[in-house]
Amino acid sequence: MRNFKGYCFFIIFTLLLTGCTGVEKENPSSNSKITIEPYNLSEKEKLLISKTGVGQIEFFKLNGTLKEDDDLQFSVEEFENGKFKKELLSSSDEPKTKFKDSLISFGISGFEDEDHPLKLLSRVPSGLDTTKYSNNMTTYSFSKLISKKITLEKNKPAYLVAWLGTTKNGLHSVESINGELPKGLEEAESALLYKVLWTDKVKK
Repeated sequence: MRNFKGYCFFIIFTLLLTGCTGVEKENPSSNSKITIEPYNLSEKEKLLISKTGVGQIEFFKLNGTLKEDDDLQFSVEEFENGKFKKELLSSSDEPKTKFKDSLISFGISGFEDEDHPLKLLSRVPSGLDTTKYSNNMTTYSFSKLISKKITLEKNKPAYLVAWLGTTKNGLHSVESINGELPKGLEEAESALLYKVLWTDKVKK
C-alpha cells in the first residue's frame, strides 16, 4: 500500500510540474532546434519528491520545435561490463512537435527492498513509462551526465543520466560533457543510461 501511495504521489507531482509548461502543436519551422538542460529542484520540490518513495531522480527541461517528419525517441539502455545489452524502456513517435520548458526525467525506486526488483520511471513529454529491473548489485551510483544546456544533433544520441551497479566494494561515477556515451562503463557490471535521440519519424 505504501508503494502504491508513493507511486501516486510521484505521478501527481510530475503532472503538477508539467501542467504549468506550455506545449503547443504548431506548424514547425524548417530550422529545427532542440535543447536539453538540467532542471534544478527547489528545496520544496525535493521535499515533495522525498515523500513519494522515488529513491533517485533527475529532471531536465526540453525546448525547441520539430519538423513534422522528425521524432524524439526516449529510452533506457542496459549495458553489461561496458557492452550494450538491450533497451528496457523505449518511447517514440512523440505526438508533440513544439516544446517549451517541457520536463522529462529518469528515476529509480525500490533501493530499500532487496527482495524485489527496482522500478524504473521515465517521464517523457507525452506521459510516464515504467518497468521493473531485477539485478543483484550491492553497490551503485546514480548521476546526471550533463551540467549545462546542450543542443541535440540529429541521429546522435544524448545520454542524460547513468545508474551504475556492481557487486564489488568500489565503484567510480561517470560523466560526459555534451551527453556523449560516458567513458568508464566497463568498470560497472551493470549500467542503465537514459537516452534521448532526435531522428526521422518512422513511416507506417
